[in-house]
Amino acid sequence: MGNGSGVSRGDRNRNTRLARLRELVPLSNAIVGIDLADAKQMVVVTDHDSKVLARKTFRCRAWNLGVALDWAAK
Repeated sequence: MGNGSGVSRGDRNRNTRLARLRELVPLSNAIVGIDLADAKQMVVVTDHDSKVLARKTFRCRAWNLGVALDWAAK
């Protein structure tokens, strides 16, 4: 059974979580997300509103992420 607004409980929870994160992260900062795997790591840089600014795959082990963090800092 759907609701009339078209917004699911999951959507509302996600929006609430993002609103809390936006309060914590200043507008001038970026957020770096890293998906850790065995030999291939995915790095994403987003802005304050979770808009993807840059995305790159690094073929390295998790303990060798210095190059990836240097890239994300630029």
